[in-house]
Amino acid sequence: MTQLGNGRAEDWLLDLAQRHRLSPTQRQIVQRMLGMFPGVAFLSTVEIAERTGVSQPTVTRLATALGFAGFPEFRAAMRTAILASPPTPRQPDAVELERANLASLRHTTMEPAVDLLAATSPLGVIGLRASAPLAQYFGYFARRVLPDVDVRTDASAVDDSILQLHHRGATAALFFTMPRYPAATVGAIRLARELGMATVVVADTALLPFHADVDVLLVAPVGTGLLFDSHAAVVVLAISLLDAIAARDPQRTQQRLEAHEALVDRWAL
Repeated sequence: MTQLGNGRAEDWLLDLAQRHRLSPTQRQIVQRMLGMFPGVAFLSTVEIAERTGVSQPTVTRLATALGFAGFPEFRAAMRTAILASPPTPRQPDAVELERANLASLRHTTMEPAVDLLAATSPLGVIGLRASAPLAQYFGYFARRVLPDVDVRTDASAVDDSILQLHHRGATAALFFTMPRYPAATVGAIRLARELGMATVVVADTALLPFHADVDVLLVAPVGTGLLFDSHAAVVVLAISLLDAIAARDPQRTQQRLEAHEALVDRWAL
């Protein structure tokens, strides 16, 4: 039987998944289950399958892939992990969950990403579908302090965009990829690697099915307590990343900010 780890039940499941070779579908199930604690330990395989969008046998196979004899043993282990976790007085609401997501950023090391992104010009920023607003948010402020920022959000032309960035001398690119992961984003990441560009990826989990194509991964959990995922932690990580990049050349940053301030009277009320 697979042994339990220490810490929160979610951390136990994440560590367990990272120690086993899982298929992309199985990783997606684990990712969804992480947002369903503690109730997930009291659901049947049918109920988990319905909530994660897979078949019941797929959930059963996940349990064996994680080293258990079957799903009942896996569910019992989850319950044990939950009981071993620090008690909470009540079910946290969406705001409290976002506070936890924000707190997790304290352990994020951004220096490798900053090294790559501060050294490239142009800086390509790619975000498709749900990630498009995140790329646009980062790019809106990045243009104020960096000389050449190219934001791309069109899935139909993203490969062309990567090729153009490469021809213009880009050595790295920044990708925002929130669930569900668009195939076009994954393809663009792989194309960038093929062209010799480094890939910095901001994602919601370390359990990416395309982890091998990522040079630097920055994890910002999403809130799953509402109808749609919320991206508070991602936004904070993005602006923190930009702050660190801008700090690499403070004189240029100051000059560009002053130039921007000179234009404020043209558009601000």
